[in-house]
Amino acid sequence: MLDKIVICAECGSKMVLRDSKYGKFYGCGNYPRCQATHCAHQKTGEPMGVPTTKEGKKWRIDAHNAFDTLWKSGKMKRNDAYKWLADAMGITRKECHIGLFDIEQCKRCIDVVKGVKQC
Repeated sequence: MLDKIVICAECGSKMVLRDSKYGKFYGCGNYPRCQATHCAHQKTGEPMGVPTTKEGKKWRIDAHNAFDTLWKSGKMKRNDAYKWLADAMGITRKECHIGLFDIEQCKRCIDVVKGVKQC
């Protein structure tokens, strides 16, 4: 059983590990009043990153869309792209996971990726 307590970024309630036809995810324990969700690793049920608000989720998606172009193009391997991003953002490789980013870090990620794509 998973002992990790995941707190909803929208309302502060405990999130509950749930199953759906798409796989495991965390849903707010205050559902249906709060409909916040958070990703879970499919094998372990561990939360992927830290929960964020609806706005934060949107920024993380945008940051991933920008970042993923670096390695999906084949010009860099995924791990090398994360090392580059960590250096460019002035953070450690361990801190460089979009699932951990706040909104400002997501914006910074998008900006540094745009900068490299313009070169």
